[in-house]
Amino acid sequence: MTEKLRDRHGMDRRGRLPSTGRVDRPRPIALVGPTAAGARFFEARLASRFPDSRLEAVSLSRFLSDRRAPARIVLCPAGGNLSADLAFLRAVRRRVLWPAPAADLRGAIAGLRGFDDATPDAMPPPAPTRSGRRTALLLEGDVTPERAREAAAAPSPRHWIAERVQRVRIGESLLEELRRLGIRWSVLEPVEVLAVGASPELARAHPRWSRWVPGAVPIRVIARPK
Repeated sequence: MTEKLRDRHGMDRRGRLPSTGRVDRPRPIALVGPTAAGARFFEARLASRFPDSRLEAVSLSRFLSDRRAPARIVLCPAGGNLSADLAFLRAVRRRVLWPAPAADLRGAIAGLRGFDDATPDAMPPPAPTRSGRRTALLLEGDVTPERAREAAAAPSPRHWIAERVQRVRIGESLLEELRRLGIRWSVLEPVEVLAVGASPELARAHPRWSRWVPGAVPIRVIARPK
């Protein structure tokens, strides 16, 4: 599209509309593996599947520690050992794939925070109280060990809602302790799994890990060189 523009000398000329200066950057996708080096193996092999995105190889530990990590991911098990790959997927299920809260809670939180409620349903609703209302504890910001222990000791709801999994800054042992106390987690910004990059052996073992990832996630079979 063109328009008639006047240059700095007062002369009329034909040209394109002035640029707004905005450049649409590709949306990032995290390639999450046991190690960043292992995840990097998948970059070239998955690039054609996501041509409009920027792929970022990261380790699982780095992904969990980065508060600004992409919300869209591809799981990239190492592929050298089936037991190790299953352990990795189990850890992802336990620590990364936390659901969104139910619609009524999400709507209430959106109203309090002044946001639109646009997150899809991703979990069964928590059991209502005797009054018929569902209750949850919203933990905005970082959830530290001290904050988690304080909340667990209080007569607060056992359903906790964090902003995103990266905001929960507590170790596996404390998470397990909280699970034993009946704490259930959900997050306002759940992670979306776009695909699983699986070795042929892991793909054949799909029935063993199918419940750990969302059912519609495609499997990309990628064999490592011998």
